Amino acid sequence: MRTAGWQALLVGGLALIAAYYLVLTLGTSWAGAQVALYTSANGTVALCAALAARRHPAMAGLALLVAASAIASIFGDVTFYFLALIDGEVDYPSVADAGYLCSYFFLALALLLAVRRRTPGSDLASGIDAAVVAVSVGYLIFEFVIVPTVVVSSRNIATLVSVAYPVGDIMLITAGARLVLGAGSRTASLRLIGGYLALVLVADTIYSVQILNGTYRPGNFLDVLWMTASFLLAAAMLHPGAPHLVTRSAAAAPEATTGRLAVLAVAAVLAPTIMIVQFLRGVTPHIVLAGVVCIVLFLLVLARMGGLVRAQRHTAITDGLTGLRSRRFFEQALHAETARAIRSGREVSVLLLDLDHFKTVNDTYGHNGGDRVLVALAQRLTAVIRPGDLVARYGGEEFAVLLPGADLEAATLIAERIRLAVAVAPIPVGRDRSHRVTVSVGVAGLPAAGTDADELVLAADQALYAAKDAGRDRVVLAGVAGSPAVSFVEK
Repeated sequence: MRTAGWQALLVGGLALIAAYYLVLTLGTSWAGAQVALYTSANGTVALCAALAARRHPAMAGLALLVAASAIASIFGDVTFYFLALIDGEVDYPSVADAGYLCSYFFLALALLLAVRRRTPGSDLASGIDAAVVAVSVGYLIFEFVIVPTVVVSSRNIATLVSVAYPVGDIMLITAGARLVLGAGSRTASLRLIGGYLALVLVADTIYSVQILNGTYRPGNFLDVLWMTASFLLAAAMLHPGAPHLVTRSAAAAPEATTGRLAVLAVAAVLAPTIMIVQFLRGVTPHIVLAGVVCIVLFLLVLARMGGLVRAQRHTAITDGLTGLRSRRFFEQALHAETARAIRSGREVSVLLLDLDHFKTVNDTYGHNGGDRVLVALAQRLTAVIRPGDLVARYGGEEFAVLLPGADLEAATLIAERIRLAVAVAPIPVGRDRSHRVTVSVGVAGLPAAGTDADELVLAADQALYAAKDAGRDRVVLAGVAGSPAVSFVEK
């Protein structure tokens, strides 16, 4: 099997990491090689991102921001090692930290740009999911990284910069969670970015703790985490699925998968778990802040559950292809409307319509062509009905319209308007291909055609079959007492 470029990159990255730690054992005389090997990780990110921008113009903005982030990190690394060679001991903070912190900013912009490009609408569900993760991780960093520091002030710049790193991580995690948990395809590139974010979060948190307690030494085990994270990000840019990072999602919101719910569950219980851990360690947790965090998480989870309930209800009452109401919803609305009409003495009418020769459309243009026709028909139906009328996909190529308060005359006029709107112009069924379709319509009204909802539908169905038997592309009225079973509307 041929090895993909991104896979070869990951293998080469492991070799470079091993070479870097080998060179570290040779002493300061090999400092130049050490710097070159360490910066090769971010250099690979910048190169792969630039290549992605050239290959895929649609993701140029994202890729160039990733490249800028990598270049800022390289600036920080080179500056740090240069200062170390000159002074032997690098003051903290230094100019190098400016490069490192700028890299957070550029990468966060890149992630937010991906979110903006791939997510249709506001995608409130993903926003809530990302907020749950961000609040939980933010509290974790606050309790274990920021709180142990001394009071931040203008006289203690080292502490201020140390706090800036976990704040940058929170920014990245917030943007990254919004991207990873948002709508859109779950490609390998997206998973690689998720791995990058996880490694950076762990490494930066440990780095901040080591800086604050004075135990950090250049070349320790953290470098393998940072370098591995960079090679994962480079592989994400090189992967063939990278353009999908900015491909607009067909879904308005992601599905509530088991994995997603597991992530949210862990994030939701993180704050109270931290309180327990701190108590067991003999450290007094910040009760007020922890309480506020728990309240916020509870409200976010409650909002998410409410969104899931609404989404499930919408799915249950909506036809997935056309966006019209489902047959079940139509039947419930019909029974409620006919009961109301019987009590008040009002009239109500029903239209049943069927696409003529729809099997021919499927046989000629395939099911994709047939689906295009059904969607276009749904759009034309909704464009000509009255406000308050209900249109539903009744089954297959059959549609139903509920007309509250409409007598037979009004219902007939609406039915004829629908018939003309459908036949007025051909419907595109493929590239440079169109097909003219027509509908047959059966009309029935209450109380003329029956005494309840079931009789009303049966009468409309009989009128529909009469329209088909008479040659299709016509409107037929169900009969009334003392008159023929059906009557035809002149075209």
